[in-house]
Amino acid sequence: MRRAFKLIFSALVLVALIVAGFAAWYVFGDRAPGKPKLTACGALVSGGPTSPNGTWDIAPGRQVYAGYRIKELFGDAVLKHVVVGRTPAVSGHISIANGQITTAVVIADVTKLQSDRAARDTYILDNGLDSSKYPTARFTLSQPIVLQAGTGKGQPLHADATGMLLIHGVSRPVTIPFRACWNGPTIDVVGTSPITLSDYKIQAPHTVIANVDNHGSLEFDLEFVPRTN
Repeated sequence: MRRAFKLIFSALVLVALIVAGFAAWYVFGDRAPGKPKLTACGALVSGGPTSPNGTWDIAPGRQVYAGYRIKELFGDAVLKHVVVGRTPAVSGHISIANGQITTAVVIADVTKLQSDRAARDTYILDNGLDSSKYPTARFTLSQPIVLQAGTGKGQPLHADATGMLLIHGVSRPVTIPFRACWNGPTIDVVGTSPITLSDYKIQAPHTVIANVDNHGSLEFDLEFVPRTN
């Protein structure tokens, strides 16, 4: 009887160690990528239009993305793990005239969102974002953005974009701070903005491993090129 108890106790200890080891790996095993930064401003590149006026389209590429940054909570929120998911499938355009950004549309394919865990991505897409029903998120500018006086090539722009943000079939007014730079052949735009999942009728995922915070942020790093037709 005593030997059986020792075997059971040893087995429970082993299971606890395995679970603890898995939790430690899951929480601390990966580091989230940094927040988007405007790194190219000031590095003038030859070519491109002589003025930023006109229509500019998002150029797909490895560095272009839109996504989220949010916390996973473990052990009744004792442990917290920052999670970042990004989709490179982003399209859209901006139009500039008379010192103003007059139109802006950014569309992200949320079915392409990826983090550092495939299982997490599947759960979020199926149970959080309902991506089969709502495959895209969209921002549409609702009022012009006045460019700062004297903003020219190679000079950073700090401004706010006010418009409607559509996620999970819910559209809400938002004001998103961003930084931008016209470098000649491209206009680079980065930004981050807080978001509350329940505002968009998204139920924060809850699993046996972790719970997801209801509050996070949207992030984007976009590159625009002149429209050619």
